[in-house]
Amino acid sequence: MLKILNLIFLIYFVDYLSSLSFAKQVYAQYYGDINNAIDDDLKDNYNVVNREHNYEQQQSMKMKSRHNKARDSVPRGNRFQTAAAVNSDTDVERVVSIMNQHQEQYKQLNLRHNYNSNHKCRIYIPNEAISKYPWASIVQSDKANQLILIEICCAGYGAVRWRGNTLCRPLCENCRNGFCVQPGVCQCYDEFVSNENGDCVFACPLGCLNGRCYLDGSCQCDPGYKLDETRKYCRPICSGGCGTNPLHNCTEPEVCNCIKGYKLSDNDCQPVCQPECGIGGICRKPNACDCLPGYTLKDGICQAVCYQKCENGICYSRNRCICKPGYTYHERSTQCIPM
Repeated sequence: MLKILNLIFLIYFVDYLSSLSFAKQVYAQYYGDINNAIDDDLKDNYNVVNREHNYEQQQSMKMKSRHNKARDSVPRGNRFQTAAAVNSDTDVERVVSIMNQHQEQYKQLNLRHNYNSNHKCRIYIPNEAISKYPWASIVQSDKANQLILIEICCAGYGAVRWRGNTLCRPLCENCRNGFCVQPGVCQCYDEFVSNENGDCVFACPLGCLNGRCYLDGSCQCDPGYKLDETRKYCRPICSGGCGTNPLHNCTEPEVCNCIKGYKLSDNDCQPVCQPECGIGGICRKPNACDCLPGYTLKDGICQAVCYQKCENGICYSRNRCICKPGYTYHERSTQCIPM
């Protein structure tokens, strides 16, 4: 009887050991999967951190490259200087920062102002005149009446092609170191000021045009120039003066020229109008036309006035009226009437 009991106990004990071994296998498999999953997550996190670290290294190398380019590209007269030349990383970083700000300003204002899809005007022109408007968009063509309705940039704006579209941007003369926000109005970048000619020039302590700007904020002008104390930039010197004509100005050392908006013609400063006033107008002051009798100002140009009213049409010459599409010319009433 005792032997039988021992045999039964031995069988149960062996079975217990087998089940315990299976449990260990399950435990190892379960927690092994968890550990592998954790290892995979750690590897993914490591890869992310490693990519970010590599990106930061690349950005750091790019910034160092910008520093070197900025140090080499700053003109001799506009570098930071003290009694001994200064080219520290702090100075270069400031120049790079300002350059980046200007690039971003220019990009944003290009989109906001310069590349505005508005500022377009629609006018009717004769068919034979279309070649004079290479940037125009044809809105409607009416061969029967020999008229074309086109869309062009309004006065004071010029056409540019951008991403396959014709857009209108304001026109400014010599708008360097700034952006043209509206016709004839140039807004200077930060760290620049507008001088008496309307040009954007460096303001201390970044630098002074035609001179050297020192870190203490002082500006030493080059020969032939003198310091404007109120604006801290260097003005050219004309020892003989430029006369009493307020339209004359000293633009270079010993060189007198016309102020902005005027050009020299027959030893006198004449105003400039853009677009030109046409044969029926006279430019009295910059971008301001006075029309002669028989002409009226339209779209910045003095155009002929027909003897007849020429309603619903355009006056091509003083005695010729071309009707718009959908209208025909009535000889007796000298009017454009619906067809």
